[in-house]
Amino acid sequence: MRLTPLDIFQREFSRKKLGGLDETEVYEFLKKVGREYEGVYAENKNLKDQNQRLTNQMKDYLELEKTLKQTLISAQKASGDLKNNAEKEAELIVKEAEIQGERILDEVRSESEVIGKDIRELKRQKRMLKVELRTVLESYLGMLTDEMPTMSANAARAEVQKNGPPTPQPSTVPPSQQPLQSYLQPPLQPPPETN
Repeated sequence: MRLTPLDIFQREFSRKKLGGLDETEVYEFLKKVGREYEGVYAENKNLKDQNQRLTNQMKDYLELEKTLKQTLISAQKASGDLKNNAEKEAELIVKEAEIQGERILDEVRSESEVIGKDIRELKRQKRMLKVELRTVLESYLGMLTDEMPTMSANAARAEVQKNGPPTPQPSTVPPSQQPLQSYLQPPLQPPPETN
């Protein structure tokens, strides 16, 4: 059993008949020891209370440290996830841009081919038109020179105004080119009347 200051103060000693202790000294000493022990006892109690408080604080700090570590780990993981997601999203954007760029280039190439084809076709039609126009003009010139070899230019003009232009000879243009030829032939109109 633990000894308390109260136990020291209330301690009773048995008395001897002969050669006993001086009662006053014993009680004075016991009071002194009791006071000292009371101080030590109170200090011990305070230290125990302080130790308990510090132990509780330490537990709280350890819990807080654990929570902070978990939060830090979660934040690092979230940061890593965000970084990975951002990198993946950037890669997707780059791939989409590359695909879209390729698609646009393909469209431009295709359109360029179509335009090139159209240009070649227009040049071919231009050459054919020139040939047909030359043929028609040569045909008219041939008719004019065959029918009026001795006429002067003024007489030929008067003849055309009087009788109309000469009838063209059958075309030497292939049948596949006939529609284009028909556009090139001037319409036959009556000569203007002169008074």
